[in-house]
Amino acid sequence: MTTRPLWWDNTPPTTRHVLTDDTSVDVCIVGAGFTGLWSAYYLLQTDPSLSVLVVEAEHVGFGASGRNGGWVSALYPTPPERLAAASGDAAARAQYAALRDSVAEVGRVVRTEGIACGFHQGGTVVVARTEAQLARARAEVAHAEHWGLDVRLVDRAEAAERLSATGTLGATYNPHCARVQSRRSIH
Repeated sequence: MTTRPLWWDNTPPTTRHVLTDDTSVDVCIVGAGFTGLWSAYYLLQTDPSLSVLVVEAEHVGFGASGRNGGWVSALYPTPPERLAAASGDAAARAQYAALRDSVAEVGRVVRTEGIACGFHQGGTVVVARTEAQLARARAEVAHAEHWGLDVRLVDRAEAAERLSATGTLGATYNPHCARVQSRRSIH
């Protein structure tokens, strides 16, 4: 049984030839997830004369890249304080800036290459419905400001407008997240 991402509109992946012979290339990339495919893309942008081979044991996007629900985001599981403890404040800020820039870069490449994937950079909204949640949202925004992150507090009206949610007191908004609506173009 083949594991398939949920977002594949019941369309089978494009089959590729199995690599059976010795092959000589300038660069061989193991893994056809986001990292592997983006590496191949930028290598060829930098030097179109390179021969680049991307190999994948399963299918394009088989691993985590295919199970992320179509999100590209600058959300990061490690807090800036932990990065700063290991590498300094400037490196932590630079890491988060690179994450934010990467979301915009995905959008730029999608537009430049004419990839019909429904890319939309709408951001992430986390709703506060209680005073305690609103206090945490305010603390998150203050923390984000300290680290140069682009998270802001939105009022009740904007939170309700963005989500059509009821009972909100406010929310946090991070614009550095995007979604992809259709994956047919990458099969």
